[in-house]
Order: sequence, then structure tokens, then C-alpha cells
Amino acid sequence: MTRKVNLLYWLLFFSAVALQAQDSKSLADAEHYFSVRSYDVALPKFLAAIQAGEKSPLVYYKTGVCYQKSPETDEQIKSIPYFEYALKNGKDMPTSLYYDLGTMYLKDENLQNAVQSFTKFRELSSKADKKIMAQADEAIQTCHNAIALMSVPRNFKVTHFNSIINTKYTEYNPVVSADESVMAYTALRPNTGKTRTGDKFIEEIYITYNINGAWSEPKVVPIAHDYNVGTAGISADGQKMLIFMGGASDPGGLFQISKAGGDAWSKPSLLTPTLNTPKYLESTASITPDGKTIYFASDRLGGQGGLDIYKTTLQANGSWTNPVNLGPEVNSKANEDAPFIHPDQKTLFFTSDGHNSMGGRDIFVTRMVGTKWTSPENMGYPVNTTVNDNYFTLIADGTRAYFSSDRKGGMGGQDIYYIDLPAESANIPLTMIKGKILNAETGKPMPTKIYLIDNETDKKLDFVYDPDPETGNYLVILPPSKNYDMVIESEGFLPYTLNINIPNQTYFYELYQMVSLKTIKQFDVVVGQEVQVKNAFYDTDSDVKADLRKTHEAKLVQGGNVDVYDMMLDLMAAQDKDGINYLSDLIQMKDPIEEVNFNEKENSRIEMATRTYYYDESDESKFEQKQVDGKTIFSLPTFMVNEEIMKQKGQTAKKASVIDKAVLAKSAKIYFDAGKSDLKAQYNAQLDGILAELNKNPDLGIEILGFASAEGTEEMNRDLSNKRAISVLDYINHKGVVRRRIVAKGYGATKDQSASKEEGRRVEVHIVDLNALSEIK
Repeated sequence: MTRKVNLLYWLLFFSAVALQAQDSKSLADAEHYFSVRSYDVALPKFLAAIQAGEKSPLVYYKTGVCYQKSPETDEQIKSIPYFEYALKNGKDMPTSLYYDLGTMYLKDENLQNAVQSFTKFRELSSKADKKIMAQADEAIQTCHNAIALMSVPRNFKVTHFNSIINTKYTEYNPVVSADESVMAYTALRPNTGKTRTGDKFIEEIYITYNINGAWSEPKVVPIAHDYNVGTAGISADGQKMLIFMGGASDPGGLFQISKAGGDAWSKPSLLTPTLNTPKYLESTASITPDGKTIYFASDRLGGQGGLDIYKTTLQANGSWTNPVNLGPEVNSKANEDAPFIHPDQKTLFFTSDGHNSMGGRDIFVTRMVGTKWTSPENMGYPVNTTVNDNYFTLIADGTRAYFSSDRKGGMGGQDIYYIDLPAESANIPLTMIKGKILNAETGKPMPTKIYLIDNETDKKLDFVYDPDPETGNYLVILPPSKNYDMVIESEGFLPYTLNINIPNQTYFYELYQMVSLKTIKQFDVVVGQEVQVKNAFYDTDSDVKADLRKTHEAKLVQGGNVDVYDMMLDLMAAQDKDGINYLSDLIQMKDPIEEVNFNEKENSRIEMATRTYYYDESDESKFEQKQVDGKTIFSLPTFMVNEEIMKQKGQTAKKASVIDKAVLAKSAKIYFDAGKSDLKAQYNAQLDGILAELNKNPDLGIEILGFASAEGTEEMNRDLSNKRAISVLDYINHKGVVRRRIVAKGYGATKDQSASKEEGRRVEVHIVDLNALSEIK
């Protein structure tokens, strides 16, 4: 029995020695990796030593440092109990540990403890070190800012994107089109040898599309570049993207890419020749919807300190002004980055770690009043937290904003979030026109450019839009009480101009528009074109607000951001039929521009106007000359859309003119030689007599019917009858009768079997009442 006890004793003794040796090696390895700053490798070894019974305050301190160095906020705040233990049990801990612990308390939103820790750091530091004193005072002030802002939280609902967008890696700087249909963002991903950099992670641009309220699977935007690329901004219509590109020796600059059809984008090009600097950083930018002003961040010389926000403006001669610093009203001695100018062009959002930050980087807003920017306002809690919150973008109607943050509860690094703003703070008096330009004959879009001209500034170019080549969709944002001409160049058609008159509204206004183009032909010759505009709009403040609210609620439901199943069960239990119907509508609601029913007979909201241009008419052929985008464009006369809609809406069907039946009975027969289509001079007198009647009455027109005898093939007879009708049409047209007043057609071989061959080779000319013909149509 004694031998067994002794054996057990020695086994336990040697096991303890072995464990102690193992713990010593683990601690030694931890110390080694800590010394070479491999904190992620050192951490589990320190934890193993502590779990085995290590009590050294210095080991606890170093364990806390390993947590502190993590890129994840949730991991960083795990350092708190280790720092607390080190301070409580250690005698020679560095004074800076109080500052580090205060920083962790701040990130954990434990604000009172943070103030105490920063205050202790200040007390123990040398009063002679002004830099340290300033650092402590700033940290304490940041805590007080956080306490003040968190005590009065804003009425904002912050939502974390699901795993479609956010991953365990970093996603940040979301840029979103004005209508929320497309979002691009920067993602940090493991470097798999795609670049020449030795970085463990590289930046790439991802893009996703809002399809019926749900975001599509993000795809990489392929940009041929050996170094990091990232989002910097996006145009209101999502057709152009501002991007950041770094280099081996260049800190990085700003460029633009354009949608090239499908998933393709153009090669990067310079925004302006004067924007980028070779030795300094230009990080982010935002361009106004009219394309005239670019706001961007740079650390170039002459700033207030760190990154500052600048702007450059497009001049009348097509050049850009030298960048101008926004001054101390906006820029601080710290860093200001990520400017976003709202489509109203008066509200500027930006990120800063200065001003009255509540910790890390915060989002601020400033507004242009007169010619000056207001003092920046912290967006408050819960938009901002005690960690980094940045890269803010707001959609045109003001109902939703997007930003990125490394706040607690994320999936990894920075994540992307969005905010639903309350109705009282969201309404912005802008008009957003979402349109589509289609070829009426094919139902498909065609290459198109839109030149927007402000009629109140001597017809100066406002902006050039490139509708999506795949869909024909365009998006234009306009301020209230303005009048614009949209000069449109569509492939296969002459340039034409639509006048857009924006009302002086006090609310956000959406106008859905479809433009259909059709060529007018006579015998395969294009003699004119028809432009049809259909508008679907909302004419009251309440209609707009109700529809916008429903649209965004639908996005929440369809995007999986609310528990639809539980909500439906609650509504059924309460027997709330209206609620059930409303929720069903939200689930089925689709993207407006794609789902607007532009059939005016089925949709009472549709207002329509059509204008037909015949190229040979003297009053229509006076093309308007416009200087746009550095070139002269000759446009068909301006189509005053609003006025024409009202005119055609109130217009009753025209009644047939009261015309002497004897005049309508006048006609002529023109005969041709076999196989010939030349008009003989002997018929000029008959035709001139008919023309005389037309000159007396503008409501009269001419119908020309061409025939052939039955000897040849059907195709040959059709061609010959056409040519004979054309020869008569040309004679009448050259005499001054415009093609609008001519109806002509070739019928091929005559169907009258009893007719002679000579009778078959004829063209009939009749006088017709144009008003009666339009009624038939």
C-alpha cells in the first residue's frame, strides 16, 4: 500500500514539473513573439500561461496589450480586465497604462471609468510635458462629449447589414447612388498575390445592386492596378464612380471610371488635371449632381492640419479652378476626410477626429448659409459612437443614409450600416427624375447623351448625363423653381430638346418618365421623327411622403431586416386585415422605374404628350443652335413638355372641317408607260389644280395611291407602284406641300381584273380632310 502511495506521489510530482516546464516554454514563446510585435501569436500563449496559474502583473499587462492591438473592437475591449489586474497588483506599471485603459473604457462606452482613468494619467504625468497634458485634456473632453451626446440620443434607427455585404474582414466607405439602386464599397481582403505589395491584405472595390429591395451578391469591380484601389465617391445616377488608387511611391490620388455596359467599367481617368498632387494624399471625393463642383480630402501643404477638405469648381471655359480649402470653419488641426455633398448642394457631411468628437472618427454635418459654412455639428449618438464612425452618404430624398463603423457587435473590422431617418428630418425639396429612353420600334435603348442646360443662366451647360447603355435609364436631380432644357442625342435620331419646368415645391418630388422615339418613313425614306413623353408623377405632398415611406418599408421587409413571419402572425392574431394587406403589398412591392405602368389607359397617373417633327417643314427646319460641352449642337425645336401635356390633356377630338364636298371630290389619275415611273409633264396642270385647293385650305391634304399592271412579279409590281407614287409625291413636295400633308402608298398590281393594262399603270391623287384622317387614327 505504501509503495502505491509513493508511486502516485512521484507521478504527480513529475507531472507538475512537466506542466511547469511546459508553461515556462509557453511564456517564453509568448515573450518572444511579443518582443517582435507578433501580438496575435503571442496572445494565446500568454493566456495559456495565465490559465496555468501565472500571476505576474507584467504578464497580465502584456496580455492586455495583445488584445489592444487587435483590429476588432470587440477583441480590444477584452484587454480591460487584464489592464485592471496589472494596475491593481503591479508596482512599476507604466503611467501610459492609465491612458490605454481609459481608451478601452471609452471604446466600451464605460465613460465614467474612462474619465477617471484619463484623469489619473494626467495627474501622474509630468506637468512640464505640454504635449502629454494636451493629450490627456483632449481625451477627457472626448469623454464629456460622449456623455453629453449619449444622454440625448437621436431618433435614428441604425441597422447592420447582413452577411451578404459584411464579412469577418473589413468593409468600408459605401457610396450609394441618389435613388439607392447601386452601392459600391471598399473591402479589405487577403492578398493572394494579385498585387506587387507585400501587404497581408489588399483593398478592392465591390459593387452590389438593389433589386426590389434586396441587395445582390457583391462583385469585384475589375480595375487593372498593381496597388490598392478603393471607393471615393459616386455620381447621383450611379453611372460614374470616383475611385482612389495608391502607388509604390505615391500616397494615392483620385480618378474616375464610367459604366460601360453590363458589369463592365471604363479604364480610370483623371478627374481634373489640378486635383492630384504627386507627394501628398488625395483620399476621397464627392461631386455635385450638376457635375460642377468636386469636394475632396487632401493633406497637401497649406491646410489647417492633417487631411483637410477642399473644393474645385468647373468654369465656363471648361477648366477647373485651383482647389480651395474650406477653411477653419470646416477643417480643424486634426483630420477631415470623406466629404459627401448632398444633391441639395447645401449640406456637406464629412468625417473628422477633431471638433467635438465622442471618440475615434465621427461624422459631422455643415450647411451653406449664404456664402459661409456653419459650424460643424456632430451627428450624435447612435450614428456616432466612441469608436470610428465614418464615410457617410445620404440618398436624395433624405430618408436613408449609409456609413461604416468598427463599433461593438460587428462581424469584423469595419462593417457597413445604414440609418433610417425620421420623416420630419428626411424631407428635402428636390426633384428626382428617373427616366428611360427607348426606340419605340424595337423597345430597346440606344446609345444616348443628355445635355442639361439651365435656362436661367444664359443657356450654359449644367451637366452631361450618359443613360445606362443596357437599360436606357437615366437619373437627374434638380432643385426647385428651375427651368431646364434637356438636349438629347440618341443614335439614329436627330437631336431634340425637352423642356423641364421644376415647380417651387417644399417637399421631395419623384417624377418617372419614359421617352419613346419613332422614325416616320415614306417609302423607306426617313422624313421625320416622333417624340413621345410619358410622365408618372405625384402632385401632392402627402402622396409623395406616403409613397416614399412605403417604398423604404418595402426595402426593409424584402431585405430581411424585419421578421416578416412574426409580424404576420401578430397581425393575424389581432385580425388586422388592413395590416395584413399592407404587409402583403410591401412584400410584393417592386422597384418603381421598372414597374411603372406607362399605359395611360390603365394608369391614371400617366400624363402624355407627343410631338412629331417632319424634316422638310419650313417652320420645323429652323434648328436651334446650342453651345454645349464645348461643341455646337443643332437641335429640333424645343418640346415644351409641361405645356404640351396640359394642351393635349384638355384638347377634345378635332371635328372634321366644314369643307365643300365638291373640293373633296376632286382627284386626278396619272398614267405611266409600261415599266416606267417617270412623271410626264402633261399631268402638271392637273396636279397644279389640286395644289391650288390645298393652298386655300390648310386642313386639306393629298392621298397618293400607286398601282402597277399585273404582268410582272409581285415584288417587281410593288416596287414599281412605289416608285410611281414617289414621283408624284416629289412633284407635290417640291411645290411646297410639306410631307405632313401627304399620305402616300404603293399597292402593287391592281386588283381590278377587268381593268386594262394601261389602267393598271396609274397613280390616283385625292384631296382629303386631314382632320378626318386624324380622327380615324
